[in-house]
Amino acid sequence: MAPALLPLGVVVREIWLYFLNNGLWRSLVKGLAVYAVGRQRWYLTREDLAAYAGRPVDAPGFEFRPARLAELPRMRPFMERMPEAVLRRWCEPGYYFFVTWKGEEVVSYRCLSTYVHPGVEGFVRLAPDQLFMVDEYTVPRYRRQGITRQMAYAMNPWVLGAGFHEVLGVHRTDNYDTIAATRAKGVTRLGTITRWRLLAHTIFRFEPERRLAAVNAAVNRIHVSLAHDAAVAAALVVLESAEVNQSGG
Repeated sequence: MAPALLPLGVVVREIWLYFLNNGLWRSLVKGLAVYAVGRQRWYLTREDLAAYAGRPVDAPGFEFRPARLAELPRMRPFMERMPEAVLRRWCEPGYYFFVTWKGEEVVSYRCLSTYVHPGVEGFVRLAPDQLFMVDEYTVPRYRRQGITRQMAYAMNPWVLGAGFHEVLGVHRTDNYDTIAATRAKGVTRLGTITRWRLLAHTIFRFEPERRLAAVNAAVNRIHVSLAHDAAVAAALVVLESAEVNQSGG
């Protein structure tokens, strides 16, 4: 069950922060693609949490722990990216919100969820032992230090203990920082999801990553549903039946 819609004021604040972080042109293009006419593309990734089991956390001076609601006032640097109401929601059931600290200062966060990204909701569905990558963020002056990877190691026992073994994620194909971070952690790229919006119609297409070896087993774990609209359904590609070229690499 998806979480309730955010209040209008929170949505406006989130749009404003997106504009500040991404500029006018990207904000307009995204707005059109989401609500009217346009295309969005994401890489679909699969993170195997078992691969982190037993990995030692090597980050002297940093503390990694689940977020606490009472600590939100101290997370002001995060609010340059996300409204306080969103961070507050991430402290609720259904989310796994982890924060890195250096003394009294927040450094980074990693949030996983039992809810998929709204942009691919209804196309990608989670298996019972899968979570979805909501967001990862590191305060700019702490970037390029491997903290994202160490935070994943530190968070791992918490999510494994809750019965989850994999994390699916979607990342914009031009989000080079996130692409680099996922590559550094050894996250598998399953393929590319393209979403077209034409007024009331939404069309999805999945293109499997051709260079991956033995990716079929991972792809088959992702449940994709077709739209009920007959005019749109013919254009959808069902992920479960996609042919994958296992050429390795």
